[in-house]
Amino acid sequence: MPRLFVPPERLQGDRVTLVGEEHRRVCRVLRLQAGDRVVLFDGEGRECEAVLAAPTGRSVEATIVARRAVAALPGPRVTLLVGLTKGERMELVVQKATELGAARLVPVVTARTVPRLEAERAAGRRARWLTIAREAARQCGRADTPAIDEIAPFAAALQAVPAAALKLLFWEEAAGVPLRACLPAAAPAQVVLAVGPEGGFAPEEVARAEAAGFRVAGLGPRTLRAETAAIVALAVVGYALAELAPPR
Repeated sequence: MPRLFVPPERLQGDRVTLVGEEHRRVCRVLRLQAGDRVVLFDGEGRECEAVLAAPTGRSVEATIVARRAVAALPGPRVTLLVGLTKGERMELVVQKATELGAARLVPVVTARTVPRLEAERAAGRRARWLTIAREAARQCGRADTPAIDEIAPFAAALQAVPAAALKLLFWEEAAGVPLRACLPAAAPAQVVLAVGPEGGFAPEEVARAEAAGFRVAGLGPRTLRAETAAIVALAVVGYALAELAPPR
């Protein structure tokens, strides 16, 4: 069944008016007609099944016929601290992190971060990332979307990390340290992964992360692009933790 993101405040009543991009997708992309059904999700874990009325030139009414809360998939909540990268590379990370189940993304500025954004441009990029996350959630079947924090200095992001979380930092200089050496016997409730920007983390940043409780590991013998490293880290850690005993 086709899926559309609709903000939660618009799903309070029994009818929803779909406009703008929602209307374009229903009428021009999917070519749906009166009586067709769609799933409307709010990005917070809830879905509604709705029946469409006849579309007009600028809007289409949908009547909600069922509501449901979608249970989160089992496993730890994963936060990704990711070094800010250029344009489309960061957008790719947001898209794939959503598909891979990340609960939260924290874009961080590090010593080797190339993009330097003024406040207005940073706010615009964050809005763009939220749109990309919602579209990725629609495509992959998530009813929630990951929280995306405002861009923060790496040191400040380290201070905000939960003390009880499993904390892993991936660094190209630690290629000989296997991930399995850093994993606990049982899957934790929370995991925080840190991946650097183009050029990787500076040694002093790695030392600062270790002082904050991070374990440093590699992602194999090859030097990966920043966006590739973020995607691989989420995938391999998710797979590895699924093989561990569940948390007690």
